[in-house]
Amino acid sequence: MKKELRKITNLTINELLNNEIIMPSIYFEKFNKNAKTLEIDFNDEKFNNEINELIIEDFNTIESYMDITANNAKELKKVAKDTKKAIEDKDTDALTSIYKHMDDLEKEIQELNKKIFLDDLTSSYNRKWLYNEVLDENTYFKNNGIISMVDLVDYNYVQKEYGDVISNNLLIFICNFLKKHLEDDKCEFEIVRFLNNKFLVLFSDKTQKDAQSLINNIKRLLANSTLKSKSGIVLKANFEYKIKAYEKGTDSKELLEALLS
Repeated sequence: MKKELRKITNLTINELLNNEIIMPSIYFEKFNKNAKTLEIDFNDEKFNNEINELIIEDFNTIESYMDITANNAKELKKVAKDTKKAIEDKDTDALTSIYKHMDDLEKEIQELNKKIFLDDLTSSYNRKWLYNEVLDENTYFKNNGIISMVDLVDYNYVQKEYGDVISNNLLIFICNFLKKHLEDDKCEFEIVRFLNNKFLVLFSDKTQKDAQSLINNIKRLLANSTLKSKSGIVLKANFEYKIKAYEKGTDSKELLEALLS
């Protein structure tokens, strides 16, 4: 069900990107229309129960994050006090224990951040990460950079022809292929799963010309690669892309619309 809700959400967001203001009534109208297109019945009791479970799950994740953040603030205050005392007393054992405690707190926050900011299928970043880390409260870019929209053009055909398992494997394959060759180039980049079959690649150390050359080379390498499923299905993966430069303060709405057009 989570998969179906993601499809509906992606379709709805894609349709509403051109709107200056998105009222809740407009969002739910589009959401309802897309749900019907995918033959989702909002009156179905099972569907509603699963939606409620997903809402509770998301709420619990956010609540856990808030609880851990609040608890860590208290812990850090206590750690600062204990550190000061340990230094004054020259207590090396206490300082070692404090360091370990700080390390555990950091790992706890990192694990929770993974749940909130990573796409559960491809392990790339999700839209929450983009809006939290890359854009400010007005959805303007915080820094300069280069952004590319990578569109898996065959995804819908593969999904219709072979089903979700194969199409999901295609998404994972493409994402990993991008990561590997970007890492081989030793450039500074991040990958975001923006819509169902579309990824954003953000560069912080490339010119637009260099980034375009790199993405184009990866596209050529991909054309010579194949994906083979356990059932013996062989696919030739492909993607199209657009690329843009942006500056600090650039309106992300306008830029993303240009990449999607």
